[in-house]
Amino acid sequence: MPNFTYKAIDKEKHIVEGIVSGKNIDDVAHQLSGKMLTPLVIKPIVERSFIGGSIPEVEKITFCRYMHIMLSTGLSLSEGIDVLKRETKHPLMKRILSDMEYGLEQGQPLSVIFERYPSVFEAYFLTLMKAGEVSGKLSEVFHYLEVELRSEHSLKSKIKGAMLYPAIVFLAMIGIGILMFFFILPQIGKVFLSLSLPLPFFTKMMFTASIALSSYMFPIVLGAIGFLILLFFGMKTRSFRDGIIKLLGYIPIIRNLIKKIDLARFCRIFSTLIRSAVPITEALEISFSLLTWKQYRSMRERIPSEIRKGKSLSTAIKETGVFSSLFVQMVAAGEKTATLDETMADLASFYEEEVEEEVKGLTQIIEPIMMLLVGIAVGIMILSIIAPIYSVVGNFQESMQGKR
Repeated sequence: MPNFTYKAIDKEKHIVEGIVSGKNIDDVAHQLSGKMLTPLVIKPIVERSFIGGSIPEVEKITFCRYMHIMLSTGLSLSEGIDVLKRETKHPLMKRILSDMEYGLEQGQPLSVIFERYPSVFEAYFLTLMKAGEVSGKLSEVFHYLEVELRSEHSLKSKIKGAMLYPAIVFLAMIGIGILMFFFILPQIGKVFLSLSLPLPFFTKMMFTASIALSSYMFPIVLGAIGFLILLFFGMKTRSFRDGIIKLLGYIPIIRNLIKKIDLARFCRIFSTLIRSAVPITEALEISFSLLTWKQYRSMRERIPSEIRKGKSLSTAIKETGVFSSLFVQMVAAGEKTATLDETMADLASFYEEEVEEEVKGLTQIIEPIMMLLVGIAVGIMILSIIAPIYSVVGNFQESMQGKR
């Protein structure tokens, strides 16, 4: 639905501005009149590609929390959305809220409005909306979504926080290496190579390489920027991400970490879906399709198919041979006690704690290794520079003693 900016006069003779969705300018003017506003200027917003994309997770969490509170307290949707639209600063979120406001006035369900933004609202979000609309429990659905999104955001934040220090050290290593090879070593190397001194092989090789690299600095910098741009856009494609995950999967620690992150995400989403009365086969298909590990993602058709044949979920999972015995036993216990949603939520919390501990362990391994590499690199550079200096000083002393 097109969006329009407007300036209007309210009943207290104040000028107000805002964004509203409508079919055309006349439709927008009619909407403003219905809100007791006298339109002064109405302009269509030119749609731009960069407005598309996703919105920050914090914005989505705030949105779900606000919608839950608004619906549970009996506040009207149109009034609540209007307040939230004035408060939010994100352009795409403003656009979505304007579309929601217009769509609700036209009698459209929320799930239909959200379907227009597939890059923002994932499949499980839309499925939950439809389930909430059918059951009349939209408030509870928004609460479930808030809990799920908050847990996922918290897990990501803990992983990023744990990896921050190693990332800073790694970037510092790269920065120092660039400074040394492109600016410092070429200047020192030119001096020592011009003296025709008998330099160690490694020192001579390092000086020669740094001089050669510095002469091609701009092509190298442009190539590095081009590579980073390709990497950035490549990470947006599923096949490229799968390739990176496959390479990282050869490292046992990383492989186990990726699997546990996926299991935590699967359990959290699956628990939320079945708690909202989504059919189990549909919940499984959606939950598996959102995972990173390709082997887990391939289960989105196999396990639901086995359940349709009459098998229990625990049996279907066990027969794949992909999941741990603990996971299978917990699912079986949840089925027997008719508390599968609670069991999956507990499993999600368990795997999130496991991920947090493994990330801490991984950083404890990475940090000393990186410090050791820094020490070795600094030591090699210092020795490579000090050795020729000692050689020059020695030759100078010998020449002075010869003159005496």
